[in-house]
Amino acid sequence: MNENDPPTGLGPCAFALTAQEAKIAASRAGLRAALSGRLSLTHVAPLVGFVLFVAFVAILTSAGLLGRRLGEAALIVGAIAFMASRMAAHWRLRGARKNSLAAMIALQKAGQAMVRLDDSGLLVESVAGSRRLAFADCEEAEDAGGMIYLWPRAGEPAFIPARAFPSEQAAREFLALVRAGVARAAKRRV
Repeated sequence: MNENDPPTGLGPCAFALTAQEAKIAASRAGLRAALSGRLSLTHVAPLVGFVLFVAFVAILTSAGLLGRRLGEAALIVGAIAFMASRMAAHWRLRGARKNSLAAMIALQKAGQAMVRLDDSGLLVESVAGSRRLAFADCEEAEDAGGMIYLWPRAGEPAFIPARAFPSEQAAREFLALVRAGVARAAKRRV
């Protein structure tokens, strides 16, 4: 689709995010940024490490290679380290929430947006300016909670509410076109 093409059910489409949609989109983007690539490292690994440490100390203590008092002290130190890692993860998520609230305010101030789709990407134009997201720079597109997200590898994602399309079928077709564009670009990179 080019700028000169007449409007169809798939675009260009215009919308303004409601306060609730801006909050949902910003929260999802903030959480995704906070967890990006580190989910196993920051959330699962400390628990697995703590369980393995407890098992190791229990085996050493029951075999008599470690004294009972020393084993108890090791368990207490391990529990403190585990709780410290959980608190650090909690503070990272709290920071992501604060960032998402700031992003929500920016999304609401952007006002009316126009989205245009072509063979190489997506163009989002608003009062705040225009932004081009090339399919080659994106890692995925998804539909979650009535919003279509286009996630770039770096930078802010694009949000398009499904209500911006004339029908649910048109929103699904738009998402399929975007996913196909991202997949095509990924094949070219490889």
